[in-house]
Amino acid sequence: MSEDMAGPHWDFALKLYGGEGVSPACLVLQDRAGIDVNVLLVALYAAHIGKGVGAAEIAALDVAGEPIRNGVVVPLRTVRRQMKGADFGPATEQARNKVKVAELAAEQLEQAALAAVVTKWANGAVSAEAVVAAAVAHYGRPEDDDIRSAMALIARAAKAMAA
Repeated sequence: MSEDMAGPHWDFALKLYGGEGVSPACLVLQDRAGIDVNVLLVALYAAHIGKGVGAAEIAALDVAGEPIRNGVVVPLRTVRRQMKGADFGPATEQARNKVKVAELAAEQLEQAALAAVVTKWANGAVSAEAVVAAAVAHYGRPEDDDIRSAMALIARAAKAMAA
């Protein structure tokens, strides 16, 4: 992947997403709460580096990420998921893995665009819990116990990274 898409935001996202239980929790928020996980991860990165993050900042990230998300990330995710468990011949899994690599590169591209937005924000202190809550509220789906559990797990993991 291109070096210009990597950076501390990407390192933070990979470390957080790789934390125990974080990946499945992010998928709960993505699939059940409609959250763009890239928006959430970059918003948590912004809070981690001391930027103020509230409803307006989440909305700004969502707008900035929309063209890449809807034009590239979501279509690739849809193809990858449709291929999971399918048998289109002996090379199906190899082709699915190539789609997965392209999806990850598209997510990295989206995060680089979002990180560029973050650089313009004012400094401020905000908790990981507040960032996660603002992201869930922005996407406007009702919370349930699974969503609240996922929110709490992700916030705890983000807080642990600050320690």
